[in-house]
Amino acid sequence: MKIAIDAHMLGDQEGGNETYVTGILKGFEQLSLGKQAEITALYNPNYKILAADKSKILTSRYTTHNNFHRLFVETAYICRNLQIDLLHATYNVSPFIRLPYVVTVHDVIFRLYPQYFSPRVRLLLTTLMPVSMWRARIVITVSETSKRDIIQFYPFTRNKIVVTHEAGGPIVNVQGEPTVVDKYTQGKEFILTVGTVQPRKNIARLVQAYIILRQLQITTARLVIVGRSQWQGSEIQQIAAGSMYSHDIIFTGYLDDAAVAALYQACAVFIYPSLYEGFGLPLLEAMSFGAPVITSNTSSLPEVAGDAALLIDPLSIEQITDALKRILTDPNLSENLRMCGRKRASQFTWQRTALETLEAYKLALNML
Repeated sequence: MKIAIDAHMLGDQEGGNETYVTGILKGFEQLSLGKQAEITALYNPNYKILAADKSKILTSRYTTHNNFHRLFVETAYICRNLQIDLLHATYNVSPFIRLPYVVTVHDVIFRLYPQYFSPRVRLLLTTLMPVSMWRARIVITVSETSKRDIIQFYPFTRNKIVVTHEAGGPIVNVQGEPTVVDKYTQGKEFILTVGTVQPRKNIARLVQAYIILRQLQITTARLVIVGRSQWQGSEIQQIAAGSMYSHDIIFTGYLDDAAVAALYQACAVFIYPSLYEGFGLPLLEAMSFGAPVITSNTSSLPEVAGDAALLIDPLSIEQITDALKRILTDPNLSENLRMCGRKRASQFTWQRTALETLEAYKLALNML
């Protein structure tokens, strides 16, 4: 099998999509592919390919950052020149692609919570993604929850959708930069959350719960919020700025892996109270670093967390407050969650993801 993987998002700080592609390429590096498959990664023009990235993976570059040109022209051109048998894309594929392809769809959040997407992104997803799935040989998704939701909105995928769980991103192997912790915490204990600053991540309720904890004098810990501000993110920052504890609510913006790794390692508790996630990579990353974890009892998050986290109703400020209080005031609970989290995270590997993805390729090409 000659497989091309669209890896244009690498180097563009695209969060989960970037982590996913980085992960499966790493997984393929770890497999003994032999003559089963020849993998070519299609990179953007400026992405720096490390020598360690390409011992088993072939590479080809797009000539432009223009998404329209990449999607509708260049991908097909490259695949034709390389005599590719199967293309692996994420979310959207040009309707003009003629070769067989599989597409990874992480979730259909835009159908469940359309109000959390800009009109432009919503239009793109509602038009191109269903067509991409309709023409795909196989649709890959990353959790049983996402599989259920995709089938609910797009029943035609029922007999061609497979689940390949993700694993922790490259950050889990990064040495943390300790000076970053002091920069944002000034030596104080701190609560950490990581993710784009947008309404779906439920940061507004987390901020409100934090304010209650401070008012009750349960903690003097800081709240550190890591991630870029996106659609409607400024409204969340305004809630924090309007509180009397605003000096202890820190929005760091985007940070590199060494900085985030250090914060994972040092936090008193990691909380991920998202309203909906197709998978929830930060959970595994936090667990890998031994952080005690709180997360939502909705969507795929219990599927990922297992019994290694405290689960809360993300709509309940009271439950968020209580869970934070329990971990911050109970050292035994905190230590137990740290131990369980490390064990849980070790069960998810990119090698397994790559092996399951390889099976999906074979299904797409009728090789099973």
